[in-house]
Amino acid sequence: MDPFISVVIPVYNKVQYIDRAVTSVLAQSYPNFELLLIDDASTDGSPEKIRRYTDGRIRVLSRTEPGPGGYAARNLGIREARGTWVAFLDADDSWMPDHLEHAVKLIERHPGIPVVSSARLSSTAGKETLDPFARRYREGGEQILGLADYLREACEGRRAIGPNSVLIHRESLPDPYVFPEGRTQRSGDLYAWVALMARLKTLVWSPHVASVSYRDVVGVSRTSSPSIQLFRDMVSELAPTANREETLQLKRYANQMIKYAWLQNRRNRVAVPLSLLPSAFFWKHDMTYCLKWSAISLVPVGILEYLHKRVSPITRANA
Repeated sequence: MDPFISVVIPVYNKVQYIDRAVTSVLAQSYPNFELLLIDDASTDGSPEKIRRYTDGRIRVLSRTEPGPGGYAARNLGIREARGTWVAFLDADDSWMPDHLEHAVKLIERHPGIPVVSSARLSSTAGKETLDPFARRYREGGEQILGLADYLREACEGRRAIGPNSVLIHRESLPDPYVFPEGRTQRSGDLYAWVALMARLKTLVWSPHVASVSYRDVVGVSRTSSPSIQLFRDMVSELAPTANREETLQLKRYANQMIKYAWLQNRRNRVAVPLSLLPSAFFWKHDMTYCLKWSAISLVPVGILEYLHKRVSPITRANA
């Protein structure tokens, strides 16, 4: 009999962390799952380590070339999944022991909703912090969001989906390429969640804490840059099936992500012309924001980084 949930963990050079992630999955109070470990062409001993696990629910898949962000590995996991639902966990993070049990109850309470998500913690130097969406809505209980709702909150730095807390109904997916493999080095998750909401329309979120993301792990790339074009393309790809309010919020969110990607490229000393930011923006209905950041783009990069941290809530949110 096929499992109810397929858990996908992309693994790229995480030999010192993978035990923590795998142990947190195998310790789940809900047992009806399979665990797909996707070796993304690791070079640090991870392939040998993940093949030593003996639990019968584990399958190991391998790729011959690493893909930035693990996007291609996650898509491979979706294609190979046998479960009704697909869940994800980063190889250097962990789940709470009752995450899947709580998620299944959430699914049962909300039949027909194809995306479920929960609160999440981030940990830095042992200090744990609840994600911004959960801090805002945990007292209100479960929340049901459409695309426009998700985007409005995301524009304020409160994203209701994170890679370690979301479950997707596999057969509801229009295709198995949820993540933008080959299209960006970084921040592809932020595109993927919007594309997911645009295609599947509805999300139910729970204040139950699902996971812990460790922000001070070794080996996480800080020099890769998001693609500005990805967030330009996001609008043209998703707007045709969106209503007027969703399209407005989509362009507003795209502007914030375009600015974020442009700043990251500047920080990483990627050559970008001064005219790129204003020409990439969607100006209609977001004139003030576009004017402000077009002017700020003329400021030296060191000052830009300071301003970015102070005035841009979207980059302070946990992914």
